[in-house]
Formats: sequence, C-alpha cells, structure tokens
Amino acid sequence: MRSSFAKLRWGVGFALLLAGSWVVVSGPGLHTISAAQLQQPQMPTIPSPPGFGEPPNPADPMQRQQQQRMEKARNVDRQKQLERDTDKLFELAKQLKEEVNKSNKDTLSVDVVKKAAEIEKLAKSVKDRMRG
Repeated sequence: MRSSFAKLRWGVGFALLLAGSWVVVSGPGLHTISAAQLQQPQMPTIPSPPGFGEPPNPADPMQRQQQQRMEKARNVDRQKQLERDTDKLFELAKQLKEEVNKSNKDTLSVDVVKKAAEIEKLAKSVKDRMRG
C-alpha cells in the first residue's frame, strides 16, 4: 500500500511540476508553490551613465542649467591655463634663444639641453590640452 501511495504522490508531483508548479512534500501533506513565488524579485533598472566623452543629458532643467554653467566655468579655466602655459612657453623659448646666442659652435651648455627638454614637455602639454 505504501508503494502505491508513494507512486501516487510522485505522479501528482510530476504532473504539477509540468503544469508550472513545484510540489514540496513535507510531513503528512502536499504543499504547492507556484513558479511565480519562486522567482527572485526584479531589481529596479538604473539608467546607464553616458559613455566616455558624451555629456550627460539630465531631464531636470535646473540640473541642465547648472551643468551648462559648470561647463562654461571649466572652459574659462582651461583657457586661462592655456594662456599661462603659452606665456611660459614663450618666455622659455626667449631664454633658450639667449643662451644659444651666448654659446659658440663648439660648446653646448647642459642648461640649454635642459631648457629645450622643458620647452618640449610644456609644448606637448599645451598641445594635448588644446585637443581635448
């Protein structure tokens, strides 16, 4: 008798499983759990941030205005930094010219080489900042 009861429980459980429900056998009776109850709750989707180089586009007009003001301030700061760097570059170039004029064809000062390297580094920095 027990084996026929076990077969009956197995058959009912298998039929319910195929119907989209899970059967949990515990104790004296059968308990069913629907597939919907077993699913994990969905996490809310978070909007992805803009890609690299893409400005964020907030929906709030106040945020958009604040963002535009901040962008203008960054551009002004960038321009001031470029002006300072180009002024320094100009001064270094003048100093290099004076030092080269003081030297003769047989001597080359270590200071001249260092000054040229400093000019090259600063010029590369200015060029990179102008590009991006």
